[in-house]
Amino acid sequence: MIDNEHVRRDFQATLDHQSEVGAAKIISKWFFQPPDIFDPQPRQRMKSGVVLCLIYLMLMVSVCAAFNSR
Repeated sequence: MIDNEHVRRDFQATLDHQSEVGAAKIISKWFFQPPDIFDPQPRQRMKSGVVLCLIYLMLMVSVCAAFNSR
């Protein structure tokens, strides 16, 4: 009979060897564009939708701070 702990340990070992699986990688793919494979010094850039949302939030915070500072 197969032990559940044995299956879990083997499954975890398989996931640990895959670099594309994990919470950090999933969240990173939400916010950053994949780097260009032909660039000798690849950088991760934020997606344009994320940048626009951050600009909008900063604008809203500055407007709220300006109107509530009196």
